[in-house]
Amino acid sequence: MSQSAIRYNQRTRYIQDAQLGAVIQCVFIVVDQNATKFSDEIGWLLHAIEEWWSDFEELPPGLKDIELDKWLTTGRRKEMFNILLVGALEQCDESLKDEIFKWIEILRD
Repeated sequence: MSQSAIRYNQRTRYIQDAQLGAVIQCVFIVVDQNATKFSDEIGWLLHAIEEWWSDFEELPPGLKDIELDKWLTTGRRKEMFNILLVGALEQCDESLKDEIFKWIEILRD
C-alpha cells in the first residue's frame, strides 16, 4: 500500500494513502463544527484542507504529502490545529484513530 508523508518541523510520519482522504474528511467535519468558535482564525485552515484534498485527489499514490510547516506559522495556529485534531480523534471511526494520532504526535515538541 502506498503511503504519503505528513511533515512538520523536520519530522515525518507516514499515512496510508487509502486512509488519508478519510482523515482529511474527519478533520474537515470537526473544523466545520467549530467554525463559529474560531471564526476569525479558521480561514487559513479551510484553505489548507482545500489544498490537501486537491492533492489527495490529483496526485499519484505516495505523493500526497501534507506539509504542515506551510500552514502552522504561529503558535496559535499550531495550538488550534492540535485542539481540532484531538476533536477529530474523539469523533472519527476506530480505524482512523492511529492515523489521526500521527498528526497529533508530529506536533509535539
